[in-house]
Amino acid sequence: VAFVCRLSSAVTEHRRAVRPSRRTQGSRNPLRALAAREDIRQDYMGERDNSAAEERDQAEKNCKNSSSPDSHPATSSEKEMSKSFPPFSNLMLIHIKGRRQVQVRVVEPSVRSLNSGDCFLLVDPNHCILWSGEFANKEERAKALELAAFIQSRRELGCRASQVVHLEEGLNTDSPEAADFWSLLGGRKQYRAAGAPEEDELFEQGVVESNCVYSLMEDRLVPHEQAWASIPSTALLDSSEVLVFDFGSEVYLWHGRDVSPSRRNVALQLTHQVWVGEYDYCNCRVNPLDPTQCNPSVQPRGEGRPSWALLAVVTEDNETALFREKFLSPMCGSDDAAEVDSEGNAMQSLPVEQPSLDILTPCDIKALASGGLLEGDASVRTVLSGVDVHRGRGVITLEEGRAMELRTVSVDTWHVQEFDDSEIQVESTGQLHEGDSYVIRWTYSITAFVDNRSSQDECGNVSKPQENTAFFLWRGRHSSVSGRDTAAFLSIGMNNQEDSQLVVPQGKEPPCFLQLFQGGLVIHKGKREEPTSTAADWRLFCVRGELPEEALLLEGDCCCSSLRSRGSFVLLNSQQGVLYLWTGCKAHSSTREVSKRAVERLIEMSPSELGLCRSNPVTVHFVEEGSEPSDFWTALGQMDRKAYDCMLQDPGKYNFTPRLFHLSASSGRFEAEELRSPIRLPGVVMAMPFVQESLYSVPQPALFLLDNRLEVYLWQRGQPEQTGSSAAAWSLWHSERKCAMQTVLQYCKEINPRRPPQAYLIFEGSEPLTFTNVFPRWERNHGPLTQRDSGEVKLTLVQDALAQLMKAQYPVEELLQSPLPAGVDPQHLEVYLSDQDFQAVLEMKRDEYASLPSWEQTDLKKSKGLFY
Repeated sequence: VAFVCRLSSAVTEHRRAVRPSRRTQGSRNPLRALAAREDIRQDYMGERDNSAAEERDQAEKNCKNSSSPDSHPATSSEKEMSKSFPPFSNLMLIHIKGRRQVQVRVVEPSVRSLNSGDCFLLVDPNHCILWSGEFANKEERAKALELAAFIQSRRELGCRASQVVHLEEGLNTDSPEAADFWSLLGGRKQYRAAGAPEEDELFEQGVVESNCVYSLMEDRLVPHEQAWASIPSTALLDSSEVLVFDFGSEVYLWHGRDVSPSRRNVALQLTHQVWVGEYDYCNCRVNPLDPTQCNPSVQPRGEGRPSWALLAVVTEDNETALFREKFLSPMCGSDDAAEVDSEGNAMQSLPVEQPSLDILTPCDIKALASGGLLEGDASVRTVLSGVDVHRGRGVITLEEGRAMELRTVSVDTWHVQEFDDSEIQVESTGQLHEGDSYVIRWTYSITAFVDNRSSQDECGNVSKPQENTAFFLWRGRHSSVSGRDTAAFLSIGMNNQEDSQLVVPQGKEPPCFLQLFQGGLVIHKGKREEPTSTAADWRLFCVRGELPEEALLLEGDCCCSSLRSRGSFVLLNSQQGVLYLWTGCKAHSSTREVSKRAVERLIEMSPSELGLCRSNPVTVHFVEEGSEPSDFWTALGQMDRKAYDCMLQDPGKYNFTPRLFHLSASSGRFEAEELRSPIRLPGVVMAMPFVQESLYSVPQPALFLLDNRLEVYLWQRGQPEQTGSSAAAWSLWHSERKCAMQTVLQYCKEINPRRPPQAYLIFEGSEPLTFTNVFPRWERNHGPLTQRDSGEVKLTLVQDALAQLMKAQYPVEELLQSPLPAGVDPQHLEVYLSDQDFQAVLEMKRDEYASLPSWEQTDLKKSKGLFY
């Protein structure tokens, strides 16, 4: 990467010392070597052939923006970049330190980062925990309270916590409320004491010196002289600008709304060079990667940022609170933060848009049952380079109505390892591991389609196919998402077209991704470098996919409980050369076709990851459920049809697709969102359209409705912590549960008015087989012993649970116990007392109590133990 250095001032030498040096080293990987060539990179960064068309598109966007300056929908490119590089991590520890201009920086999420003189904010999807050191000054406390309240109430940084938990060192850091804080930081250990009083101001000055700001000039990042080594001003953020802000532990690519897609992509590659390149803070008073010198492994000079650091893309008017805090002047949206009083204490506030408990009502049941709540049509859409590639093959139709033919030219795969990447041989393509990340490059051609399947122009000449390249970053469900795979994704290379790179989490693979392997995709357990089995072991794979070309084998535990009567499974022992293709008694005809294709591709490819070799043929046995040979059961341990939901005696046809809904009131009203399979086909029955991870895609507490046609389940995961500060969260949670139960019962009547299916309430860890077998694989949590672990699962009818939740009166003894009965509002325990108990406990009648001011009511309830 080329840099223009035109620095002139008294701090020139310092600025040059701070600026990370950029040196491109050689690599044994051919693509890395290709990316290092200056001639090719200049071609990549040069003008595109379609620049004129791009300028016209940009002019149209500018016209729209000028007519509505306050409203500008994000483009698909912006959305995709923001998804791939979100401005937050799954776990973030934010250090708040200073006195005049308090600094807010991400630090290593570890106990050793703490000290008694500062404030720290721990944020993850389920927690917003503010830890205040005993000797933190009032400016730090006020800033920390303001930031915590804003993040929690606005659901910033991916946080959906119901409240801010405030821990004061020396007061409540040993309380049960602090247990999550210490657990998330890796366990309680010793940390630094408070520094000298003057340390705060010295820190402010020192950490600001390490700030680096770059501006995109053509194909180069140019150091911004006015903003370098200083607190940046919001005046820099012009709609036509592309800026890179390097704050050490946080690297942001910011671009205005008027920036073209090609400039954004060039800037993204250059930002990656900053991210993985060398840095040198030896001349700075503060190392922003280790501001309190608590981590000896982080040196002032090095290469590549730590795994916990943040690489993010932020766009104009979509900046996060963490980003805004780095600026000198206020930014739009920063003046409406949570209110803080003159003493630096956060004023009590409830989460934004918390619904009134009395106005939550079930959603539109008719629309829910009919699918009317779904947005768009039922077809799958995957847009790459501005073209909807549908399922990645065959004839596609462009927006203007032209028919085009899409064909795969080549597929290349790289296995991501730390900051390096090792190229996988062609014969290993399609062998992915759950503990790893992979980059897949897809080269495909698009040609005009006519009836005689030739591509000709108006004169009858055959037109040259247009080749395109797309990159997929596939993340296994147990792979690290710390940024190492993202760095490798960028370093291998990205296409210059809009929407031509896509992050693919395991379980959410689109059809165009699955078809790359033509039925030969295998997802193994464990890591590539740490195999979990040997050639002598039996291995069991569930067959997934709705078309033969999209088949994949998903490895599960090799035991009877993994079988599904509506599915097909491959049982393999490569050392013995034996393969069983087992098909359940209720498997659909399309499932049988897909499973046969998967086995054919497996035999054809004979991947070494499975211990197969073309010179040693494998004998394939086709087995139907109910007719298994003894050797089949021996391979699975022993025959146990009670270990799974065996349907041999069930007369039902099972020609339906289950449906799954997430029920929540987090938006301010009770809503149901239907989850749809990314590989769905209109009119095709899908026996197992979801994966277990779908239930864990939202923070707890969570509620899901699963419609399995014959029965309907309301699945509950977690609940608010019942502490003194969580009364409002409990009240909202009980109201949500009540509304969810009413929704489920109404849904059952809507889908079958004459014979509504039974609705059951089930809890995480106690799911029956009829529930778990709707998923291709189910793993039980390693938690306390549940009913299911002991062999018994007690099902509760939703109507019975709702009746309990609606109970109006309780004896005094039940209201004084912990935990409270389900559905009881902990802030208004008095309403559940009978008139006799009310007068006996509070020593007054209800009308007398109602005439008291609210503060006096609260004091009275506290004195009687009726205030939770």
